[in-house]
Amino acid sequence: MKEDLQKVKSLCKEACDDIYIKYDVDLSYDHYDGEVQSFYLFQSDHTNNQVVFYMLAPLEEKIKNINKRWRVGILYNNLQKWEADAETSKVKNKEL
Repeated sequence: MKEDLQKVKSLCKEACDDIYIKYDVDLSYDHYDGEVQSFYLFQSDHTNNQVVFYMLAPLEEKIKNINKRWRVGILYNNLQKWEADAETSKVKNKEL
């Protein structure tokens, strides 16, 4: 189990790098919560675009291959800012 957690942590870090390159979203691995069996990624306040769950779909598939119950969540410092920027980001990301 510990090896699987380390493997998923590594996958999360790789996915954050890929998402940054592809969508210009600044994400980082934050933590694993065993109570809800979720890995959390933190979105930086200074990111150019907002993370959207479809960006995490490839990561979720890789995680499901390791453990079907594990999920990915997103943490935000400033949810109001995210809500205000979400529509703009959707337009920008569709253009990419």
